[in-house]
Amino acid sequence: MYNDKNNEMKTYSSSELELLDAINKSYLNTNDVKWLKNKKWFKRYLKVYLKELIKKDSNNIAKEKIKTESKEDGIEFFDFTKRLRIPPEEVMEILQYTKNINITDINMVNSATKRAKKIIKIEKAIWTLFTLLALFTVLILSVVIVNWCLENKKTNDILDTIQQASEYKEVKTTSNKSTTSSNKESDLYKKYGAMSIIDVNFDNLKEINKDTVGWIKVNGTKINYPFVKTDNNEYYLKHSFDKTSNKKGWVFLDFRNDIDNLSNNNILYAHGLVNNEMFGSMRNVIKKSWYEDKKNHIIQMSTLTSNLTWLVFSSYTTLPESYYITTYFQTDDEYVKFLETIKSRSVYDYGVSLTSNDKILTLSSCYDNKKRMVLHAKLIKSEKK
Repeated sequence: MYNDKNNEMKTYSSSELELLDAINKSYLNTNDVKWLKNKKWFKRYLKVYLKELIKKDSNNIAKEKIKTESKEDGIEFFDFTKRLRIPPEEVMEILQYTKNINITDINMVNSATKRAKKIIKIEKAIWTLFTLLALFTVLILSVVIVNWCLENKKTNDILDTIQQASEYKEVKTTSNKSTTSSNKESDLYKKYGAMSIIDVNFDNLKEINKDTVGWIKVNGTKINYPFVKTDNNEYYLKHSFDKTSNKKGWVFLDFRNDIDNLSNNNILYAHGLVNNEMFGSMRNVIKKSWYEDKKNHIIQMSTLTSNLTWLVFSSYTTLPESYYITTYFQTDDEYVKFLETIKSRSVYDYGVSLTSNDKILTLSSCYDNKKRMVLHAKLIKSEKK
């Protein structure tokens, strides 16, 4: 039994007495660790202190013989461990090697204490910084996710508005006004391309956005949108169909093109969103299952003045470049070489012939952070409304 600070008699078990003995022999001081506020850091301090003390226990020359610590000091430290709710056996397990350390020099204790406190302070600072960075990261991710959800909702609302305003429908056509370049392609058109044409109310769509110039549908994908055109290729990367700011952007025609006066190469762009919106589902066009379904090779387009039908002849991914989005060619030979190049890039052979007289459609989007996905099709039918 020992007297505590209130001069009351206190009884300790044999295991607690063993711990008190280990504490006394390790020369732990409550004042050295009073800045530790929780169980985790206190236990970490004990481990670092003991490790540093063991390092000092090697060929030390005694400079000042350590005096025997009073049992009251050991009790104070023992009570400190109890306030932190650390089971005595856990502390004892950490200090189990103390009995074998030959502590003969006060500098051994001072050096180990100083080193342990320094290490713990550094670790606490690193942990605090890590925690703050983690919280900051979570905050940023939360903002990004919330913003993504809001923009996704805005896009869905716009799609609903477009669906109602466009009065979208597909109608049968019996017209024979077409431009086909081979019997094989003509047969394919008769089987799939003549199924229907897109019929939309462009007057209503232009009331929402006067930049509206057409509508495109690609079978086997979610691409079934009106597309727009302005005087640059940047605006609709960050604005939606209603011109509100939106990182999802919209489908737009290259500013160099005129959908009513087709260039050799007519280009549509949109973001390749991971939820398959805009041109995200274009990832399908390099899949074998998409290629094997022949009706996917027919692309339907409607403009303010015409109904257009296109036949796919190439699909692939490529590193970012400006070659495949070339719109102007000085000679027919230059254009034919261009057609041969982009056709040869295709992951599949669509068996489509090309000449310098052909007008082509190019769909371009991001495949991932490094590549672009591209789809090329040639015009096989143009019918004035």
